Amino acid sequence: MTGSANLRPLTLAELLDQAVRLYRKNFLTFVGIIAIVQVPLTAISLLVSLLTSGETVARLAGGAPVTPSSIFTPTYLLGQLATIFLAILSLVLVSGVATAALTRAVADNYLGESVNILDAYKKIGSTWLKLVLALVLAIVIVFLLAIWFIVPCVGWLTGLGMIAFFSAVITPLIAPVLVLENQSASGVIRRAWDLARRRFWWVVGFVFILFLFGQLIVTGPTTLATLVLQLLFGNPVFADDPTTAFTLQTIIQSIVSLVFSLIYIPFQLTNMTLMYFDLRVRTEGFDLALLAGAAAGNEGGAMQTVAQAPQAQSGGLVTMTEMGYFALLSIGAGVLWFVFVFVLAGIGAAIGLASAGF
Repeated sequence: MTGSANLRPLTLAELLDQAVRLYRKNFLTFVGIIAIVQVPLTAISLLVSLLTSGETVARLAGGAPVTPSSIFTPTYLLGQLATIFLAILSLVLVSGVATAALTRAVADNYLGESVNILDAYKKIGSTWLKLVLALVLAIVIVFLLAIWFIVPCVGWLTGLGMIAFFSAVITPLIAPVLVLENQSASGVIRRAWDLARRRFWWVVGFVFILFLFGQLIVTGPTTLATLVLQLLFGNPVFADDPTTAFTLQTIIQSIVSLVFSLIYIPFQLTNMTLMYFDLRVRTEGFDLALLAGAAAGNEGGAMQTVAQAPQAQSGGLVTMTEMGYFALLSIGAGVLWFVFVFVLAGIGAAIGLASAGF
């Protein structure tokens, strides 16, 4: 897609264009890397849902009284345990192994080295394990930020912005930083923050555009499919054949969600990886380092230059100016949240009316 000579600071529009071109050129490879693990997990999750929740639907359709014992049956509880296990497995296989492989594939192709699905998985080694540990640490940090959010005044004002920035910017940057720089699980979060804070509002704007793409590509079609299914079949509990109605709705919803997720996840990671490179080009002269390495006959190639990144900075984590940024983000996130809840309530009301036959 590109080479060291073509690396340069990009505008937001140019970065999106580069990402779309790279994604389109390697569409089957990028989607295939995720699909190898995502498709089997979705199939197993679908089977668990049909075997456990289907029994509850059939019982309620048969006129059984709605009591805790009629809903929380041993089969239902077993299904919930299976769902938790699958969520953990997804963290390891999708967010860990597949994400590490896809990050490496995106970086290699962007720097001019074409790789296939198997090559991408071979190149990550045990990096995926550190990525999983870093993601677990990120979950812990989000929990701590949630505690900060309930602190009166300062927490109320900045907590939501911190959670939003960490979840939407820092966490997605963990994979490129860790996989490409071989950072430690503990140091990668500080390194990702050091990169992102250098162009705080530009990064926020870029990620917000990706968020809108996600709503259009995944949330929108999935919600539309749910609404259409409700219009066609209604509530499975009140259908003539509740088991068949529940099965069809669950299968179709799972397939729709899987297809659009397979399209969006590689696209998002492609954009975040290219954003990582752009941050390094703008703030660390990565393009010049790559040219110097090539001129010196660097035997390790471009990826060795990528790995030669500055160590995470020491000193204060957050400045007062950045606290002000988080306060502004909190206000913006609050407004977006209320809009989202309003839209979601409208969709829920529409689905409810459709189920009731109005």
